[in-house]
Amino acid sequence: MEETWASGAIELLKHADSHIKLETAFDSRIAFISIDNSVETSIRTFLSLPEKISKIKFRRNDVDEAGISFPKMVELLFSEARFKLAGLDEGDIEHYHRIRNQLYHNGTGLGVDRRYLTAYRQIAAVLLDNLFNIKAKSKESESTLENLILLFNELEKLTRDAFEKINASGQTYKFEMAIREGILDIEDIRQLGELKMIRNSQVHSTADNINKERIKLGIEIAERLIKKLTK
Repeated sequence: MEETWASGAIELLKHADSHIKLETAFDSRIAFISIDNSVETSIRTFLSLPEKISKIKFRRNDVDEAGISFPKMVELLFSEARFKLAGLDEGDIEHYHRIRNQLYHNGTGLGVDRRYLTAYRQIAAVLLDNLFNIKAKSKESESTLENLILLFNELEKLTRDAFEKINASGQTYKFEMAIREGILDIEDIRQLGELKMIRNSQVHSTADNINKERIKLGIEIAERLIKKLTK
């Protein structure tokens, strides 16, 4: 999809990056709000695209009803285009949007933890990639929450593609089918479950409760499974 469709969201993310570099409490607030605006712009733009472009048929009445309500737009996107949202969960976006609202309405004197800032930045990048095939990744590549988010997204796409190859997508017994076809084994499936728990718990944790050891374990699991699925 042409980059012009996502130009507004991209510009907002670039604006956020320029403030992230400055590392003051004020700049962290502005960056976080800009990231949230980028996410909202991505979603609104995708919902408004012609069906021949998005490949999704959104009913105009549903789009109009969602209007400018962030929660309703997120709900509509995930209800109709979930297959394009590998690695993302509507609860993640709603969680960070609530933090944004706190910063926006009570912003004076408030800062935002850098781990939250970079994690939401990666969620915005994943959304752009999934919806518009636009790469907007940051340069972060260490064992951090944002790296876990990116790896989880990559693994979700790989497992989805693997299930499609064996006609298991949407099937109740898709994991059993994957075992039978030799794509995954029981330990892989156990680790997939653990990875999802790690990812979700850390994305929704408070800044004080982010567990670096659990994140490190999640990254190790994701990297191993990605390597296995890309052989």
